[in-house]
Amino acid sequence: MPAKKQVKLEDQIDLSKIKNIDAAEATEPGFTERIKTSRKAVSPKFQFTDAELIPIPSRGRLYESVTDDKDILKGFIKMFPMTIKEEEILSTPRFIKSGSATRMILERCLASDMDAKDLLLFDSNFLLFYLRKISYGDKYKFEITCSNAICERKFTHEVDISKLVFEDLPKSVKEPIVVKLPRSKYTVKAILARLYHSEEIFMRNQNRKRSTSDEDKRMIDNLVVTTVEILDDKKNQVNKSDWEEFFEALPGIDAGLLREKTTFSTGVDELKDVVCPYCDADYSGTIPIGPEFFRF
Repeated sequence: MPAKKQVKLEDQIDLSKIKNIDAAEATEPGFTERIKTSRKAVSPKFQFTDAELIPIPSRGRLYESVTDDKDILKGFIKMFPMTIKEEEILSTPRFIKSGSATRMILERCLASDMDAKDLLLFDSNFLLFYLRKISYGDKYKFEITCSNAICERKFTHEVDISKLVFEDLPKSVKEPIVVKLPRSKYTVKAILARLYHSEEIFMRNQNRKRSTSDEDKRMIDNLVVTTVEILDDKKNQVNKSDWEEFFEALPGIDAGLLREKTTFSTGVDELKDVVCPYCDADYSGTIPIGPEFFRF
């Protein structure tokens, strides 16, 4: 797999600093400026902010089937900063628990012609960081617990969101992603996870019979909801009702290859070069995103 290009958030709106975007040179003058549009579902009587044009790590390559928005198909999306209404969503436990909070916030802040539910999780994670930046500022402080078992003390760390880097979705990724499994000889056709898949996984879990012996099946659920088709070694379709059992029975080598071919991360939330101030141990982990993430 070719090396992925890393891009800093601070470089986003200056197209001269964004490499490997086919349409970049064809954009009109002023394309990087703020776009004035009306916020969705909000009365224009009080419109204090303009939508901003934001690049997306997928470069819009997998959205042709869900939108005709030219900006999105060129790799950019328009978003408004958050308001108190979006903060209220983060204060509603049922939205957090069901996984719908992220979709609802992005839906309200999207100014582009697209439903937030269709956003790739690959893009939505990055957009949350950018939304935090344009809504509450570039600097974000949060608490970390040292990963050294002897120390485990808490300390505060701060990041400049504009200096975070993300990786593009490889240009080689096409949907459906076809994975021929080496051990079982079956073929799985899948798509990358979208925001609506998170809620599907929640509902699958809710609909299961609850017992103390229930296992966490989120990994299996993620495979099931993003699968389009499964073919056996004779190219016969596997019934959808059997998909969960199929994934549970997959040999490790098959499961590992399937995850490798269908899982991508921008890496934007990875913490690097963080050292505990108490024991000097290196810390590795991710930047936490919770209700406090969207605070000044």
